[in-house]
Amino acid sequence: MQSNNPILTRVETYSDFNKPMTVQGAVQKSVMLTVISAVVGIAFFLYCAMTANFAIAQAGAIVGAIGGFVLALICTFKPETARTLAIPYALFEGAFLGGVSLIFQVKYPGAPLQALLATFVTSLVMFGLYRFRIIRATEKFKSIVMSATIAICLVFVVQLVMRLAFGSSIPYIFESNWLGIGLAVFIAVIASLNLILDFDLIENAAAQGAPKSFEWLCGIALLATLVWMYISFLRLIGLVRN
Repeated sequence: MQSNNPILTRVETYSDFNKPMTVQGAVQKSVMLTVISAVVGIAFFLYCAMTANFAIAQAGAIVGAIGGFVLALICTFKPETARTLAIPYALFEGAFLGGVSLIFQVKYPGAPLQALLATFVTSLVMFGLYRFRIIRATEKFKSIVMSATIAICLVFVVQLVMRLAFGSSIPYIFESNWLGIGLAVFIAVIASLNLILDFDLIENAAAQGAPKSFEWLCGIALLATLVWMYISFLRLIGLVRN
């Protein structure tokens, strides 16, 4: 079983027909983790905004991003830990979302709300397209989306290395121009299409009798994609308004 989520890239599952996972269970876990992340993010956002403590917002965003990434990696290589690490992962993601949202709110008022609305609407559209089989998660589709996801990750890794090592940036594609906006649109589209892969992962895992603990792993994967979508829309809105 493979997950084409940008964080959970490969997960081996083993059948457990005595107590297998279910689609309903995976959906419930996904909703719970998303709600936890959203509540933490909103609370952290409001606290930092009311106290005008932007240093804490930045620190929360950094700690949340690093903590969430580390926990996701652990779950990737040790799927049995997902049950224990799922809620801490959602807490880290909430801190990350709250901090980043405040940073964008200060610079682009209203952008977080617009990005949240775009994420919600896009998620419903993607679910509808998958539910009615308008978009099918064929092997070719998975390969294209996965390849594009890896390419995007590599671009951001190169950008990060250039920023930390040389204090520079990849020319044009991270700037507020047509090329930068075009790349931001492409990233938002690929992030959205990863939802189709997550829906397919949940269905296939349940059909193959994956262990009950895999429901938590599916929840982590889906939350990671939703966070990626939100950040992608946030970046796009910022570039357009800039």
